[in-house]
Amino acid sequence: MRTTALLCGMALALGASSATAAAADRATQSVESKYAAEAKAMGLSARQAAQLQDRVDAQLADMKIPAEQVKYNEIRTKDGSSSITLPVPGAAADTSCPSEYLCLWDGAYWTGTKHTFWACGYVNLSDLGFNDRLTSYKNNQTTGTVSSFYNWEGSWVYKFGSRAYHTEDSLANTPWNNMIDRVLVC
Repeated sequence: MRTTALLCGMALALGASSATAAAADRATQSVESKYAAEAKAMGLSARQAAQLQDRVDAQLADMKIPAEQVKYNEIRTKDGSSSITLPVPGAAADTSCPSEYLCLWDGAYWTGTKHTFWACGYVNLSDLGFNDRLTSYKNNQTTGTVSSFYNWEGSWVYKFGSRAYHTEDSLANTPWNNMIDRVLVC
């Protein structure tokens, strides 16, 4: 009798655990369907949408801080201090940088993956899966605000600064291209 009760309890626990896993799986599928629908509405084919989702998933996996996908091509850190916008296949690059933000790209002349920052403080770019990838930037913060760029060389070494308003540069032909590991936003 005791063995039967124990087995029944185990079966109930397994059933509850399976139900929880199934609910989580349905929620994941629902979110993925939402982003696939957004991508389709933007004119992407199913294949392009799947490839973009794979890149979003890879970016999230490279990140060392809590973040979540908020659009079909956008990730936001849980604290809201920054966002990452992945380029859309076949679309023009998003070269915009909102007022009062610092924006970084991994491509020359504001192309490729874009990182957008608004909160003042040090940002270790490896936490975002972006160390040694900076190739262009726009400092569109409030006038006079300086952002500083650093490289890790056994300690943080200052490389250059950018004074706002609307300072922009492509680092493609400079010694700092694909070198920067840390930014002091503000």
